[in-house]
Amino acid sequence: TSCSGGSDSDDGGGTNGGSGETEAAAAQKDSSAAEEEASEEAATVVSSSNIFLDAFDFNCSSNWTNRDGALGLEAYSGSGSCETSFPGEAGTYQLVLKAQTEFDGKSPYKVSINGTQVASGEYPLSSPLGCDCPHENWRDVCPDRNNDINLGTFSLNPGDIIEFWGDDVYPCGSHGSYTKWHGIEAIRR
Repeated sequence: TSCSGGSDSDDGGGTNGGSGETEAAAAQKDSSAAEEEASEEAATVVSSSNIFLDAFDFNCSSNWTNRDGALGLEAYSGSGSCETSFPGEAGTYQLVLKAQTEFDGKSPYKVSINGTQVASGEYPLSSPLGCDCPHENWRDVCPDRNNDINLGTFSLNPGDIIEFWGDDVYPCGSHGSYTKWHGIEAIRR
């Protein structure tokens, strides 16, 4: 979206606010400002090399929900997947998973492009205490941590389907890790 400055009212021409500018001078100034703004806007679009694919904008199976500000699996729901179509221009992009790690499990994940798996692994733990973290005050002692996971560099085209898959795990008994994530960043290379 774009915002442009200016007044909401039109005084019908003439001088501009008693500044002593003539209509022609004001029009020339407005034209120069508009050209400069258009030039800056074009530069922003051209120089923009990162595309953030927000997890909450993906089309997901029904067992995903907002968990502590990230998209995560519902407890005891097993695995789930989410997909979206790539909105960027054709090119080579490094993909970075924006994961939210937990102390009580290393969530497994997989990422596919157009049905072909391109990356997989497990989240790291958010705390070295792991299952020894006191469950009653884990938010203070072993809080979730945001972690960037490099998925690799790939050729992408507009409309390519990017799919994220995750699974819940319970290495600490009744509580576990729910593959929480914020999205995938595509960095043009």
